[in-house]
Amino acid sequence: MRISKLVVPAIIGVAASGATGLTVASAYPAADHSCGPAHRYIQAKSATVKAHRVVLTGVRTTLVCGGPDDSSFQPGGRLTLKVLKDATVKVWKMPEDPSQGTKTVAATDLPHWVNKNRSEPVYKIHGPAKGVTRLVEQWHP
Repeated sequence: MRISKLVVPAIIGVAASGATGLTVASAYPAADHSCGPAHRYIQAKSATVKAHRVVLTGVRTTLVCGGPDDSSFQPGGRLTLKVLKDATVKVWKMPEDPSQGTKTVAATDLPHWVNKNRSEPVYKIHGPAKGVTRLVEQWHP
């Protein structure tokens, strides 16, 4: 018996085509991943709301890519960011289950979300360190 067509149900995530020609979908949503030193990440340790900004402290992190499913965040030195109060912040709805997707929260809610995800609170940074305009929480298996 020969199977002429294989139907794979749609799952939230990135589709990748393998050597067999089958399309395989990841069970986890695509993060805003970009490798190399031109892209900045922070592994957040704490966030505090101040008068006109949110101060986010943590460790400078670089995404090192080594293959289609072989990347890791490599920690560096300490980093402090000033996140604008009107910045866009995307976090996992359920940090323990990223397949549930992301949601946008107010920058002033960042202390709650940093504390909620203690396992891997890594964010991609957009904007200068003294005026971050966007943070996007990252995930890697």
